[in-house]
Amino acid sequence: MQPATRHIYLNLDALRGVAAISVMLYHFSPFIADGKVLPSSYLAVDLFFLLSGFVIAHTYDRKIESGMGFGTFLLVRLIRLYPLYLAGTLLGAFYLLIKNRLMPGEYMPLSDVALMLTTGMLFIPLVGDAYHTIFPLNPASWSLFFELLVNIAYVLLFFVLSKRVLLGLITGSLALLVLAAMLSGTLDFGMTGATIASGLPRVTFSFFLGVLLCRSMAHYQGSFGFLQRGYWVEIALALTLVIFAIAPAGGSARAAYDLICVVLLFPVMVTVGAVAATSPRLSKLYSWLGRISYPIYIIHTPMLMIIAGAGKAVSIDPFANHPWFGIAMAIVVIVISDIATRIYDEPVRRFLQRQMQRSRAIA
Repeated sequence: MQPATRHIYLNLDALRGVAAISVMLYHFSPFIADGKVLPSSYLAVDLFFLLSGFVIAHTYDRKIESGMGFGTFLLVRLIRLYPLYLAGTLLGAFYLLIKNRLMPGEYMPLSDVALMLTTGMLFIPLVGDAYHTIFPLNPASWSLFFELLVNIAYVLLFFVLSKRVLLGLITGSLALLVLAAMLSGTLDFGMTGATIASGLPRVTFSFFLGVLLCRSMAHYQGSFGFLQRGYWVEIALALTLVIFAIAPAGGSARAAYDLICVVLLFPVMVTVGAVAATSPRLSKLYSWLGRISYPIYIIHTPMLMIIAGAGKAVSIDPFANHPWFGIAMAIVVIVISDIATRIYDEPVRRFLQRQMQRSRAIA
């Protein structure tokens, strides 16, 4: 079960950063173009799950084998994810409160806002028909909810997660995923109350495939020597954008395309990223892309609502000023994500880690 020797996967950081920016541009489409920008970018979530499984196995397999318990693992994961998640949720609540004052015709009862805020802060999905997504204050949070579920499954099942068990989980999840894709005509599900059940095989397939890839890496590392030469990482990053830019027709073609990407192309790209050498001149860029990927993903939807709402408040129609309004929004979100990482997320996480270590030392 031992993964490869621990090191920093800057290439995978770059993949995650490109995917996060693609998702943001996809959601900003109405302010950038007449149609969807990078219309298959919702598949970035599946790439995130795959990368998460790989990195979690790489980071925690040996720690759990050495005695890290369930509570410690969960606390460490919450320290990593929760500060920015909380910020995104509060931004969503702030938007609704300001909207109530500026747009009385679209007033939302404070009891509804309080319910969304409370359930959002506690990672409780809202599955009623009245909600367009299971986390209305910050719609992107749906994937984080599934991320935590599969993280919990990973640590609870850790000591029985042999290669055979992993293959069984992956195969069973794939069968359910294919069925869900055939019924829906897409893999773009899991974020609403009606499709929340379909989100389970979506996360379990990619996450546990990532775990298996990581644990297999040491055994097959010598087979990929050719990846140490050339521009394989840059090719993988370009392929990511190509995948997100292609938009097959609906129905079976759409479902088949999504499955091919998730089952075949993404694992190949992650393998390339894990094995190929990082160009020294690009290492700082790749590190930065990884650093801002999560902030961009988790705050871009409430920031979209706030910036677009502010535009309307000063009589600027954001829909009539594309692509410049959308491009400006994207740049603002990237800048805010970078600043938030430096002055909020990283200091808060360091403080919480120190408190955890101090409490464990006292105990």
